[in-house]
Amino acid sequence: MFSVPVLFINLYAQAYNLGWLASFTNLIIYLPLILGFCRKLELKNLNVLAFFCLSAIAAFFSIFQEQSIFWFAAIFSKILSYVFIAREAFKHFKVEIGSKYMLMIFFVLIGVNVYFVLEHLNELQSYLGGISEFTLYTMYYLSLFGISLVALLYYMNSYSRKSVYFISLVMALVISDILGDMAFFYLPDTSVLFLISLLHFAAIFLAFQFFVTEEKKLRLMNLL
Repeated sequence: MFSVPVLFINLYAQAYNLGWLASFTNLIIYLPLILGFCRKLELKNLNVLAFFCLSAIAAFFSIFQEQSIFWFAAIFSKILSYVFIAREAFKHFKVEIGSKYMLMIFFVLIGVNVYFVLEHLNELQSYLGGISEFTLYTMYYLSLFGISLVALLYYMNSYSRKSVYFISLVMALVISDILGDMAFFYLPDTSVLFLISLLHFAAIFLAFQFFVTEEKKLRLMNLL
């Protein structure tokens, strides 16, 4: 509940092009959510602690992202945070071999996503400052592709509320980052910035829900 005012401040900052305030709200949003979920969060869990600490560090460095060293640090912190949330998802599912039809759909989805990621990186290459920036962006999108693959496998092999939270937060992260690139390199439209903020805040909230939710199988009707 206390996170809603922070979201409105962020939207206000986006509307009036107050970049520092938008970045600051991306950092402080963790405080009300930590207070709200502190009784349920298992802080002794390395994946929980590392993910939120690295995400908060990335948000802090993003405040000063106009300087390249802080921009690099923010992206690298995000990459590391995705490693730990993927590790948490791995703990809760077992991969089972599906039918040939499902395997075909799975590999088609992977192929399509690989194609779009490569095309996106190819488009960004002309906008990036050099090989170091391009390499870091490539690593970042590979990490996004990695957690997307984990989310798809998790959801297909574990019909649980926890898997729904995970694939939802991953989709929010991926879409918000692609829109973020569009706004940064192409068209910084206010409506796009609003959508990025909403997806970003939704991803953080869903991450908390993912970590506090127990792995419990559900009937298919409960997932709809």
